[in-house]
Amino acid sequence: MKEILLSLVVSLVLTWVLESLAYLFVRKKSLSDYLVLLLVNLVTNPVVVLISVCTSFSGAADVVLTAVLEVSAVLVEWQLYKHCAERIEKPFLFAAFANVFSYFTGLILQLL
Repeated sequence: MKEILLSLVVSLVLTWVLESLAYLFVRKKSLSDYLVLLLVNLVTNPVVVLISVCTSFSGAADVVLTAVLEVSAVLVEWQLYKHCAERIEKPFLFAAFANVFSYFTGLILQLL
């Protein structure tokens, strides 16, 4: 149980850092939208991580599960940004960019 909790916390904090960098990269500066970003990831990240950690797929099944989870996260985040953010003009593109950036940067960090 401790390992799962640690995985959840580390993943959420790393996601917050990386998606905050994505937010800055697209030159967003609204404090309220930044808070939305933090809350959106508080909703989606633990669900994705918990499902990933608690399943024991390998190979192609793991790749498919990861893709389904990441696409689902993007779709949920898109809707949350669309309805809650004030200055994110293209919420789908932002959600997709932030998640792709965060996911692949996380993969690279795991390899180090």
